[in-house]
Amino acid sequence: MAASLTVISDTSPLRYLIAIDRTELLESIFSHVLIPRGVERELTHPTAPKSVREWIRQMPPWLEVRDLESPPRPELARRLDPGEAEAIQLAIDVHADFLLIDERRGRQMAAGRGVTVIGALAIVLESYRRNYVDDPLQLLEELRAARFRVSRRLVRGFEEEVRLIKAGR
Repeated sequence: MAASLTVISDTSPLRYLIAIDRTELLESIFSHVLIPRGVERELTHPTAPKSVREWIRQMPPWLEVRDLESPPRPELARRLDPGEAEAIQLAIDVHADFLLIDERRGRQMAAGRGVTVIGALAIVLESYRRNYVDDPLQLLEELRAARFRVSRRLVRGFEEEVRLIKAGR
């Protein structure tokens, strides 16, 4: 992953990285991240945690809100929430290198349209590879404490990747 990539984020990766106060990892890895208006609306919605609403209102310079060229495709709008549908549509519109998205259905629909998807756990792993974090397993626990949902299978895969990275050092 390099700094000159085009990266789009859905709500979930941002929300959980905000919750554990580690959004700097996104800037460190990508330097610039785009979100569609629908994601901005979800992050500022009254039901979003106060810390998330405050963070997005003081948006860092590395995050950019981008308008869609066209509305989300009907099948995206029907099956996904507005933020997910818009994030996938924006990724398609700008030929993004990566879409940051955690929800299974959204990941499947994006991948089925040729979009490369990664999630919050991939950000943590890449940050560990680059020595931006010392203990990725602690970050996983912090994410889970913030109500980040992750399957046992993904946790096992994450733990194995951490072991492989550690063994390579």
